[in-house]
Amino acid sequence: MQLSWSDPRLSVASDSRRTARYRLLQSWYREQVLKAEYGEYCVTNSGTRPLGSLLALDDVIRRPELNFLTDTAAQYARERAEIVHASGGTIDKARLARNMLSSLPMTFSIFGELRARHDRGLDVVRAFLDPQAVAVEVMECAWRPAVDVLGDRSGFDAAVVTLRADGTRHLVGIEVKYTEQFNRTIYNSDAYRQVHETCGWFKPSTARPLLGPSTNQLWRTSLLAAACVQNNVMGISSASVVVMCLAEDPDAARALVGLSVALQEPAEHCGIVSLEAFVAGVREGLGPDEEWADAFATRYLDPPAIHAELPDEDSESLEL
Repeated sequence: MQLSWSDPRLSVASDSRRTARYRLLQSWYREQVLKAEYGEYCVTNSGTRPLGSLLALDDVIRRPELNFLTDTAAQYARERAEIVHASGGTIDKARLARNMLSSLPMTFSIFGELRARHDRGLDVVRAFLDPQAVAVEVMECAWRPAVDVLGDRSGFDAAVVTLRADGTRHLVGIEVKYTEQFNRTIYNSDAYRQVHETCGWFKPSTARPLLGPSTNQLWRTSLLAAACVQNNVMGISSASVVVMCLAEDPDAARALVGLSVALQEPAEHCGIVSLEAFVAGVREGLGPDEEWADAFATRYLDPPAIHAELPDEDSESLEL
C-alpha cells in the first residue's frame, strides 16, 4: 500500500526546514499532478527506504518524461546526455530522470524549452542574462568548453553565447540551484590562481579568501567564464556568471557577497536571478508562455493547494 505524499515516512529527518518544505512540495506534485509512485533509495548498511521526492523506477521506465515540465525538455535532456557522454563528460542519468529535488531536470526544463524557440529565448536572455544581446547563438545545458581551460574538465549547468550589436560574442555561464547548497569541497590549483591573477576580473591578491566553502564553487565558476575569454573559446570576448535560484536562497546570497568583494566590477561579472522573478517575467510576456510559467510555479515554487501542509519557514522546529 502506497503512503500518502505527506506521510512523515517519506521525508528526511536531517533536512533543513527549507529543504523539507520543497521536498514535501515535490512529494505532493508527484502524487497529485503526475499520478506517480514514490521510489526507494539505498541507505548505507540499512537496506532501502521510501522517499517522497524520488520517482519510482517503473514509472520512469514507462514515462521517461515524468521529471520534466514538457516533452520538448525531456527529449532535449535525453539527447544532450548522450552527447555529453560521447564527448567524455558525465551526467547522472538516474538523478536526471528520477530525483525531483535535483536542479538538473529543472535546468533542462528551463533551457530546453527556451532553446526550442526560433530565437532561442532572446527576450528572456535580454531580460535576465545579457541586456546587450541582439541574438542567441548557443544555448546548451551541461556545457563545457572544448578546450579544458582550467585543467579540471569543469563546465556550466547551462551556457548561453550571445551576439552583441558591435559583433562581439558574450558568454553567460549559468549555475542553477534549487535546494542544493554550493559544493563544500575546497578546490584549488595553480591554474585557478593564474587565471585569478591575470584575467582582469579580480582585485590583486584576493584568491585566498575565496577558497572558503561558502565561495569556492562560485569562484571556480567565475574562473571558468574568465578563462573562456582568455582562451578565446568560440570567439567570445566577454563573459559573466549568473546563479539561478530561489529568492530565499541564503547560500547563493552569501556566495555572491563573498565573491563581489574580490571582483573589480561585480555587477558586470556575476549576479543572481531568482526563479520567482524569472517566472514573473514569463507571465508578463517573456519566454515560452503563461501556461508554462504556471506549470513551473506549481512544480517548483508554491502550489496554493498545499499551503496548510508546508512547514512554516519561521518556526523553531520542523516535525516530519
